[in-house]
Amino acid sequence: MSGILQRDGDPRPRVDLGALKKHGPKDYLTRFAFGAGIAAAAAVAGLIFGPKVGGVLLAFPAILPASLTLIEREDGRNEAAVDAIAAILGSVALIGFAILATLTLSRLPALAALLLAAAAWFAVAGALYVSILWLPRRLKRRGRVTIPTTT
Repeated sequence: MSGILQRDGDPRPRVDLGALKKHGPKDYLTRFAFGAGIAAAAAVAGLIFGPKVGGVLLAFPAILPASLTLIEREDGRNEAAVDAIAAILGSVALIGFAILATLTLSRLPALAALLLAAAAWFAVAGALYVSILWLPRRLKRRGRVTIPTTT
């Protein structure tokens, strides 16, 4: 992870619609196959172990393994690692969403509970992003932080 934090690139998220043209049908087919395979495995697990287990497994970002594979092939391991860390941070924030939704859906109107849970997801995801990805890079560029390396 230290190599990821040492990267000097701009850590701000951005959308590049032109990147859609970079990928061919084989790339999209790979993503579809990974997603379908993971969804099918979750469905089988749901049939065997019950709908709660199947539902939890469906929360797995089905396209993530395919996306990370393609990112690594196109842009290198470091870019794939950054995306993997961002997915983990988003997943942790999603746990906050689920907990807050569980606690508030029975007490508040559904729309209010879901908006509150979404706000919690946004706050947790933003705080994790700033503290783990953005801030260390910014401080490193200013020379204020030393990132430990493994020996």
